[in-house]
Amino acid sequence: MTTTSTRSPRAPRAAATESGRRYRGVSEEVRRAERRQRFIDAGLDVFGVRGYHNATVRSICASAGLTERYFYESFENSEDLLCSVYEFCVQRLRERVLSSLLVGAGGDVETMALTALKAFFAAMREDPRIARILFIEVLGISERVDMLYRVTIENFAALLIQVAHPLALQQLPSPLQPDLLANALIGSIIATASRWVLTDFEADLDGMTANVHAVFVGTLRYLSSVAVAPDACA
Repeated sequence: MTTTSTRSPRAPRAAATESGRRYRGVSEEVRRAERRQRFIDAGLDVFGVRGYHNATVRSICASAGLTERYFYESFENSEDLLCSVYEFCVQRLRERVLSSLLVGAGGDVETMALTALKAFFAAMREDPRIARILFIEVLGISERVDMLYRVTIENFAALLIQVAHPLALQQLPSPLQPDLLANALIGSIIATASRWVLTDFEADLDGMTANVHAVFVGTLRYLSSVAVAPDACA
C-alpha cells in the first residue's frame, strides 16, 4: 500500500540548515536539489514500473539510494512525489513536442501536426514509464492530482491553439470555439495514447501517428471549409 503519512516535525539543527554551508565545494542548496531530483528519478522508475498503489516511501528511498529523512526533506508524502514526477514527465514531453515543431517550422499545419504527433508517440514508446504515469497512474488519486491533470490538459490545449490559430483557427463561425476544438483534439490524443499503453503498445508507431493525424486532418480541413473570410467579420 502507498505510504501517505507525513513526517513529524523536528527541531532544525543549526549546522545543517545554514544556507552558506558547503560540503566538498557544493552548497547545501545544490545538494538538496540533487537529492530531490534523485527522488523524482526514483519515483519515475517505481511508479512507472510497479505502479503508484504498489509503491511505498521505503521502496522509493531504496531506488534513490537515500534515507527517508531525505525523502521528507523535499516531499510530504508519496502523493506529493507523484505530482512532481508527473510534472517532470509533462515537461519532458512538452520539450520533445516543441523541439519537433521548431525543426518543422514553416511547414503547413497538417505537416506540423504529423511531426508533433510522431514526436509525442515516439516519446511514449521510448519510455513506457512516462506513458504509464501520464495516462494511468495519476487517475483517481485525489482532488489535487485530478486538478493537476486537468490543468495539464488545458495547457496542452492552449499550446495547440497557439500553434494552430494563425493557420487554422481563425475566423471560425459560431458556435465553433478554438478552446473547445483544441480540447476535443487533445482528448482524442489522450484516449488513443491510454489505449496504446493498456495494450502494451500493440500498434506500431507509424500506425498510431497516422490514425490520430487523420482526426487532426479531418478537423483542419473542415475548419478550412467553414472559415469566415476576415472582411466578412468587419
